Amino acid sequence: MQEEKILIIKFGGLGDIILSLDAIFSIFSHHRNNKIILLTEKPFVKILAKTGFFEEVLSINRSLFYFIDIKEIRKKTLSYNFSHVYDLQTSRRSSYYLKYFFKKGSITNGIGKYAKIKHLNLKRNFMHTIDRQKEQMELSNIKFSMMDDYEWLCDKNINIPNSKFALIVPGGSKSRPYKRIPKFIYEKIIKFLLRKKIKPILVGSDDDKKICSQLSSISKEILNLCTITSIGQIFFLAKHSSMSVGNDTGPMHIIARGNNKTIVFFTKFSNPKLCKPTGMDVEIFQYSDNDSDFFLTVKKSLQKCL
Repeated sequence: MQEEKILIIKFGGLGDIILSLDAIFSIFSHHRNNKIILLTEKPFVKILAKTGFFEEVLSINRSLFYFIDIKEIRKKTLSYNFSHVYDLQTSRRSSYYLKYFFKKGSITNGIGKYAKIKHLNLKRNFMHTIDRQKEQMELSNIKFSMMDDYEWLCDKNINIPNSKFALIVPGGSKSRPYKRIPKFIYEKIIKFLLRKKIKPILVGSDDDKKICSQLSSISKEILNLCTITSIGQIFFLAKHSSMSVGNDTGPMHIIARGNNKTIVFFTKFSNPKLCKPTGMDVEIFQYSDNDSDFFLTVKKSLQKCL
């Protein structure tokens, strides 16, 4: 009997990728004896290859025109004849990609007219990513399981402070600055941590250099690791932290899976009911511009971690 080959389609930002790991793990567990291929974006190829789930991790450069993408997908998957295709992106674009596999006879799972197995829940756009994908997988008789082993994600090539420390993620994508809470909140948090002898460690990307530099000037005790940590190193630090605090941004999804206390700030521009980070100890705070007591509320939660 010819071995079945399975394709998973997943694009999006870092947070969206992390939220989809449980669905990916569930597909892997269901098709454990088959070859599984992942189609994603270039920034995530190396890290997702470390899961050990995939025969190959492919990436494409998405263009303005869907038909151009289809040509690249056809070229990169020509040697494969997929029995099943799971679209975890479920966007208009990825639903169009299913057309190519639908016509080749693959059992396609997603939304739209080219999905043989359709997730038809009219409330799907109002569901948290994990709940939505759980329903979608169950339509293919896949038992949904939460991934509980993240050892593959750990990059231990970084020094862990000898004292207690807290990860601070004060930035976020420059394309969505409205998801950031004000700097003065982080200033208060950092000063509180310093008084409690907890070392603040700042992490972030190129978009966060300015705010991390400004916050690190508060004290010489602050460690600024902005732009110099890998995803795996952030996860390793999170596993050893006393707590982590940050905005609704990709690294917080990584940190939350470290299963230590994780406090995530949402503004009115994003909805935690749809995309909050998941882990064993995640607390969500909704920031409002006129909330003068916001820090005091957060402080109470921080004190419980001491």
